[in-house]
Amino acid sequence: MMSTPKANKQMPTELELAAHNEAGHAIVGRLQGQDIGPMWLQQVEGGQWGGFTEHLDFEYNVPRGGRLDWFPDTVYARLNIPKPQGLTPVSTEEKCTFKLAGPVAEKLLCEQRGINSEDVRIGKVDVEEAESFVRELPQEEAQKILHDAEVLAWRLLRDPACWRAVETLAQELEHAPNHALEEERIHSIVSQALLEIN
Repeated sequence: MMSTPKANKQMPTELELAAHNEAGHAIVGRLQGQDIGPMWLQQVEGGQWGGFTEHLDFEYNVPRGGRLDWFPDTVYARLNIPKPQGLTPVSTEEKCTFKLAGPVAEKLLCEQRGINSEDVRIGKVDVEEAESFVRELPQEEAQKILHDAEVLAWRLLRDPACWRAVETLAQELEHAPNHALEEERIHSIVSQALLEIN
């Protein structure tokens, strides 16, 4: 269970929300064994902030890479999720969890600040993309996949090490030149946070 510091009721900025959204994607994607990066933020219409996290593994329907620096079994055991296997496709369930991790990270940031997430603009594009992955399925099955994916995203990102990785990555992304981070730096931040002993 993630310890929540005393809320400071500070409304997250658009930039903070966008950075946490992309960081949420990155953490879950790395746990899924995906190659993540680069990632960046940019201002869009009306001065709002948006971002993108590259994840070629399922963007182009190619098998996830056979990375040599995947996390040890102990990380997956602690999080109670299966360790991904190299050269296997990213499942529909994993795609939905990856997409929903962005909005979940934004909501968790609001929760930490003592702010009702319904009072801020949460990334609905990610939700729409997750829904698009299950559009062809029977409604009951689609709803179950989306529900389970969101529950898993909440559980993973509430983990203290995962949330530490989200916060560190989001802060670096906010302050990086052009609000952009390369793959090597992303993987380094995530690995350092997840491999720390709690």
